[in-house]
Amino acid sequence: MSKSSYALYHKVHCPYCRQVIAAMETSNVTLELRDTEKNLAFNKELIEQGGKKQVPCLKITENGQESWLYESGDIINYLNKIA
Repeated sequence: MSKSSYALYHKVHCPYCRQVIAAMETSNVTLELRDTEKNLAFNKELIEQGGKKQVPCLKITENGQESWLYESGDIINYLNKIA
């Protein structure tokens, strides 16, 4: 059985981030929300591990492997797939 966790790097005033959060709520997928403006450690982690400062970004951890998914449309499609 795989163990998966998800963290969404976002900014409160980003319309694309709000779209992803709304999709998360309708799909009933639980994401940890990481505000990159309120917590600079999240911003640093996004840049260093994800490779760029762009939000929204979904960090996907499955069986100890991490992947980073950018673009709100791609993230929403992923959430719908796993819901």
